[in-house]
Amino acid sequence: MNPRAATKQQLDALLDRLAGTAALYAPARVRNWTEFRRVHSYREIDLTRVNTKQPAKAALFPQTEPLLRFAGNSTDASTKPPTEQVWFGVRPCDAAGLAFLEKFFSGNSPADPYVQARRSHTTVISLACNEPAATCFCLAVGGSPTGTRGTDLLVTDLDGRYLAEPVTGKGETLVKDLPEASPADIATKRKLAEKAAAAITLRIDTATLKKKLDRSFEHPTWETLCLPCVNCGACTFLCPTCHCFDVTDETRRGQTARIRVWDSCQFCLYSRHASGHNPRVTPRSRYRNRVMDKFSYTVDMVGKVSCVGCGRCIIECPSAIDIRETVTALVQALPEE
Repeated sequence: MNPRAATKQQLDALLDRLAGTAALYAPARVRNWTEFRRVHSYREIDLTRVNTKQPAKAALFPQTEPLLRFAGNSTDASTKPPTEQVWFGVRPCDAAGLAFLEKFFSGNSPADPYVQARRSHTTVISLACNEPAATCFCLAVGGSPTGTRGTDLLVTDLDGRYLAEPVTGKGETLVKDLPEASPADIATKRKLAEKAAAAITLRIDTATLKKKLDRSFEHPTWETLCLPCVNCGACTFLCPTCHCFDVTDETRRGQTARIRVWDSCQFCLYSRHASGHNPRVTPRSRYRNRVMDKFSYTVDMVGKVSCVGCGRCIIECPSAIDIRETVTALVQALPEE
């Protein structure tokens, strides 16, 4: 698939066309931050921030989602086909998060039909990070500021011009009418990518970390690491890959809907069994579970660590917990054998 080039006017026109044919979601200004919102024109889009307040995971895994409806003895388990949607301005770390969620929810038998249906009706247009934030560490966990995992089309800002690199057939269709990129455009993108990568110096040996974690479930260092955590769950709600959910029934005007809602392994009640037993009743056990899930459990289940290095948990933690410092402390404290 050949890279294409676009002027700002051509990209803006493309976005306006997409807004007319599908639900277009993009970063938009909300008070002093940006969030993914449905927009109807390129004029509503704000790309000045590296990352939005929340990740793009709602594209596949909404915060609330009706699974079925019933009234009396009548049950309607059918679901409406999802709306065709385009998510623009998704950073490569968030796009990698979407790829993780798609694989996670497809790995069980049967696969989650709601996530599958949404993915088939979703087009992801990523925006490469030319200047990563100080809290970004995608390269440390296998990602890249210009990564293409989970995206259909990667767009790079060349300071007034844009390089559009199709990754899938969906992406190729979007830009097939644009002119092919010149060697100078591709060379400029390469320099920007090298500069962005050089800004992220942290590296984590995730394979070694997993081995250490698997041998150190009861290691005393967890007692120290968990102390600042207040188990508020902010890190999980803002994480592009966290996937805990609860299912509740809500009745309104005689009709009941069974709804899936985000939940958090950091909440005490999340792990309580029907018997009343709770295997994660202590803050230590819940904090440990989050770290183990990111760097061990999901490696066993999906084959990848489920941290994409977006840094949102670092920015928003009320206790100033930095997952990079946690991982570094674990690598130093946990035994080799």
